[in-house]
Amino acid sequence: MSLISPESTSLIWMVILALVGFGFWAEQNTRLGRLMTGVIVSMAAAMVLSNLRIIPTEAPVYGTIFSNILPLSIPLLLFRADLRRAFRDGGPVLWAFGIGSIGVVLGVALATTLVPLGDLGPVAGGLFTATYIGGSANFSAVAIATQFDQGGDLTAMTAADIIATNIQTMVLIALPGIALMRRLFGSDQAEAPETGPPVAEAEPRPFVLKHLDLTGVALALACAFGLVAAGDAAAAWLGQHSLGILITSALALVMGNFMKPVIERMSGDFEIGTFLIFLFLVAIACGADVWVLAEHGPVFMFYTGIVLTVHTVFLLLVALLIRPLLKLDIRALVIGSTACVGGVTTASAIASAKGWRDLVLPGVMAGTVGYSFGSFVGVWVWSVLQ
Repeated sequence: MSLISPESTSLIWMVILALVGFGFWAEQNTRLGRLMTGVIVSMAAAMVLSNLRIIPTEAPVYGTIFSNILPLSIPLLLFRADLRRAFRDGGPVLWAFGIGSIGVVLGVALATTLVPLGDLGPVAGGLFTATYIGGSANFSAVAIATQFDQGGDLTAMTAADIIATNIQTMVLIALPGIALMRRLFGSDQAEAPETGPPVAEAEPRPFVLKHLDLTGVALALACAFGLVAAGDAAAAWLGQHSLGILITSALALVMGNFMKPVIERMSGDFEIGTFLIFLFLVAIACGADVWVLAEHGPVFMFYTGIVLTVHTVFLLLVALLIRPLLKLDIRALVIGSTACVGGVTTASAIASAKGWRDLVLPGVMAGTVGYSFGSFVGVWVWSVLQ
């Protein structure tokens, strides 16, 4: 029995929102928060509170977030995904991203074979495919599409994903400094000293809104609600309710790419979508049991380790074989792989930190493609593994 009753809806909402705000604050203002990221801070705090039985591990509020609030985040995050620009400007980084995405699927296939997850195997394959081709929003979308809401397992998978991603990012940053990598995929620009004006810092995480138009906010939310309703209606008409989130995603991409004047009138859409993703992650962390984590967490770490190892090895081997045709250098490989595993923010941050000005935009473009299609590939992998 928890201190706060599962029926105390207002109190539980207060705690969840406070935890989300704490995560944002910690990432902006503390060294530990920047190292762990705000998501991990919020989720860790939620797990502590739930396992100390201050807040319940099961409550109607969590179900509301999962079924009614989270679907809104998907169109909000996809409204500004410019596919035409992504395919036009991506260049070698897009090739590296595409090869790396195939490597993710192959890694998931091998991990599913080697790691005994039982009934969790197909959904784990779909979730990790989605997040390592797209990002956390794709992870969430596949969770909805597969109707998977086991809080403990979701939290264990999320924790394993974030830890593995951080390790992979450090490996990618180190690759250009390895003599063998420079010899195999050399580029005169790989570690060239920076010249000219200073490189602009990577775009900060969207925690502060400098300009907010309430009319634009209302428009963004109205469109998001409308697309969710349309996606659910189409899925019901097809008799496949699990397709609702995917249809919503497709409609958001169509709207974002063919209704630009409407999108430009929106305000705060991406930031609100990010906020809703935080709500979801905190909600599933509230439902986590430490004993479930102790039981499944190491297995998921082993699983993600296999996926990312296969992804990296496959990308390097294929790039070596096709180098005479495409001349993929170590810089393109690093940013393409980072766009897969870490997403838009991490890819642009590494390109900027390395002084690779010309790869900042391609990294963003590759990440946008993954963000747009990660959910679809994840659901396809889930269906195949079933």
